[in-house]
Amino acid sequence: MPFALADGNGDFLALQNRFTELYQDNKDAIVRVKAAYESNNPGEMSQIVIGTGFFISREGHVMTNASAVLNPDRVWVVYKGVEYAARMIGVDKATNLALLKVATLPADFKFIQIGDNPVLPSPGTLLLRIGCPLELAPSPSYGMVSGVESRFGQHVFPCGLVRTTIPANPGDGGSPLLDLNGRLVGVQVGSLSEATSTYIMPVRAVMRVRDDLLFSGKVSQGWIGFEVMLDSTVANGQRVMVRNAIPGTPADEVGMKGGDQIVQIGIYQIDNLDDLRNALFYARVGEYVPIKVLREGKSVDFTVRIAERPKDADADIGLVQPQNEPKPIQLPPKPAPSQPPSISMPAPSPSLSAPPPVHGAPAR
Repeated sequence: MPFALADGNGDFLALQNRFTELYQDNKDAIVRVKAAYESNNPGEMSQIVIGTGFFISREGHVMTNASAVLNPDRVWVVYKGVEYAARMIGVDKATNLALLKVATLPADFKFIQIGDNPVLPSPGTLLLRIGCPLELAPSPSYGMVSGVESRFGQHVFPCGLVRTTIPANPGDGGSPLLDLNGRLVGVQVGSLSEATSTYIMPVRAVMRVRDDLLFSGKVSQGWIGFEVMLDSTVANGQRVMVRNAIPGTPADEVGMKGGDQIVQIGIYQIDNLDDLRNALFYARVGEYVPIKVLREGKSVDFTVRIAERPKDADADIGLVQPQNEPKPIQLPPKPAPSQPPSISMPAPSPSLSAPPPVHGAPAR
């Protein structure tokens, strides 16, 4: 049942109590993630990159940021002061998400469910983040949704990210964010320090990444095989037009061609490039997706079988290359522990220098 605030003078106290309840209900799902990167210089200590993660299953799977665990020598989690060895299930640099699994389950941990919700939260929606800044215990922060976009400046995101008013703290990348109903809204994947904001990957994207990583250890990007251009000459905004269908691709095989206006892909109505990026990101490889276009003023329907994007294809929004669109951001191959956190999205987690724990069974 949706949460309702009390009337009159009790509104503020009811809101405060709700945040307290959400924190108490979910804090035992939060872990600190640590990854060790050995130095190539004899005598130097390992570099330890830290971040936040949270349990998402009874089997001990942990969701966190990819930027904290890119090719580490060792990775482990800290839960209530106890260190537990973990193994890598998979990472996805495009979404800055990674999935781990602890070797030994804590006796009393909780987990946060990942549910499918295609509706993104509206600006003004209140959020609670629970993260592990620096070496501190799981700590609550609150704010609200301030926007949704699939790009910022020269950075192109794989799908629409939710922007929040919650500032980034060192070490809280990978934190879950909940709404007042206790539902997971998304996972913190980047920061925008100039606007005192953070970006979160919405829960539907998190679920898609989780499923792919569990199934194959990697995220398969869907691909239809057309290039697009924007037509801004219409009175009511923009139209997303097919520039051409690439020969031999699913788009070409079903008969899409240049000049088609893309109206709908699956459940997504296409009014702009944000809609298009979302439709392509959530289209799973192998599934059949209905596509509606307008061709010379007449509606034409296609059913396209989504292919896997070729390795040499342009990474921007599943081989969609609009005119004057920037290239997508690329994560560095490995975090740079000696550098401060980047303001670009996704941002690497901060790091500390410390000797690594004994690798293997949980250290008490």
